[in-house]
Amino acid sequence: MIRLSQIKAAETAVLRTGGLPGGYKSMTALMNAALARELERLAAEFNDGDPFPPNTAEFRVGRPLS
Repeated sequence: MIRLSQIKAAETAVLRTGGLPGGYKSMTALMNAALARELERLAAEFNDGDPFPPNTAEFRVGRPLS
């Protein structure tokens, strides 16, 4: 679950930077860009820079493993 404080900070960032170069005009645009950057970082750190292969199994839900 995304923390409420993070949601509020993201909303504020979108509202204050939406019309500026490098800003985001929507929460979706901000979230997509942030997720893409993090996926690239994870691939670089844990998969020799290659994208991870698609998951073909059920995604585990519930409490974290550790």
